Amino acid sequence: MILWIVTLSMLLFTLINLAFLRPLATPGKTPATAVCIPMRNESRHVDRLISNLQMAIPENTHVYIYEDRSEDDTYERLNRAIGDDVRFTVIQGVPLPNDWAGKVHACHQLASRTTEPYLLFLDADVTIDSSFIARMHATLRREQAVFLSGFPQFPTTTFLGKLLIPMQHVLIAQHLPLFWRKVKHPAFAAANGMNVLVERNSYEEVGGHATIRSSLIDDIDLCRTFKRHRKVTSLVQVAPFISCDMYETNEEVWSGFSKNVFKGMNESVGLALYFLTYYGIQLTAMFAWLVSPSWQTISAALFVLLARLAVDMRSHGSGTWLHPLSLIAYLTLLGNAVIRKWRRLPITWKGRHYS
Repeated sequence: MILWIVTLSMLLFTLINLAFLRPLATPGKTPATAVCIPMRNESRHVDRLISNLQMAIPENTHVYIYEDRSEDDTYERLNRAIGDDVRFTVIQGVPLPNDWAGKVHACHQLASRTTEPYLLFLDADVTIDSSFIARMHATLRREQAVFLSGFPQFPTTTFLGKLLIPMQHVLIAQHLPLFWRKVKHPAFAAANGMNVLVERNSYEEVGGHATIRSSLIDDIDLCRTFKRHRKVTSLVQVAPFISCDMYETNEEVWSGFSKNVFKGMNESVGLALYFLTYYGIQLTAMFAWLVSPSWQTISAALFVLLARLAVDMRSHGSGTWLHPLSLIAYLTLLGNAVIRKWRRLPITWKGRHYS
């Protein structure tokens, strides 16, 4: 009966919380915007990214790409793809200082070398709708915020990607009180670095990326910085107007989430134990259904699946019936990340090593 009550509570909170995840607004006027894209070893994304942006960027928008000393042919591909399109500027990267994380430094360089009153940070593996940028600006005005972000759709072909990548939407829906999304307290920070729109004056007032120079979770830490300075930030539903093909292989999925999953909890063992318990309960409900079927255990398992279905429907995702495997993968990932931190093992990402 306890399991039934707990899983029902999880379902009800998820449904209520999702009601406060507002969609992007109807597109309006787009002010001058610098689209800032850091790229390192992104050769496979270049052609798709440039062709997509050439069709999707509105007037008053310029694309700046920071080519961060790639070890592949990213730079050459960029020049070929862009050609003589004057709406694009490629900035060649400088050596990474010792006390900076790669992406944070790239974003800092992009912000420093642009002048537009708005900055839209995008990852190189996103695809945007032609109305996306205008919708983001309209939503920023509607939310009366100076920092706006959201979680895209996640098309993925890898098995591990299908299990872990959609869990980002689940974590937001089941743990971030979205009705408090604009509360000016760092504890309620949530963002996705694949798409972050900021007003430049506020960005410069809080110190920008220079204040989080060593961060491996730049999106959340930048959001926290805005909140510490009493700025209004907001998280909205950006799918289906932007999608992100995050990782090409199962190994990339594991490595990418390994560097973020525990960091996103501020490396709090208490929070990690809470998440391990929360999703351990969901997994227990699934196993209880199989081992000891009764109306309570079957209902409990259905509550877990219905909550996941609600998240998938809202995020334009899929994978509801893979949820038991997603729980196993997530619990393994988080447990491994905690052990990695305890053993002080380094993290490697895009050819760079971080302690």
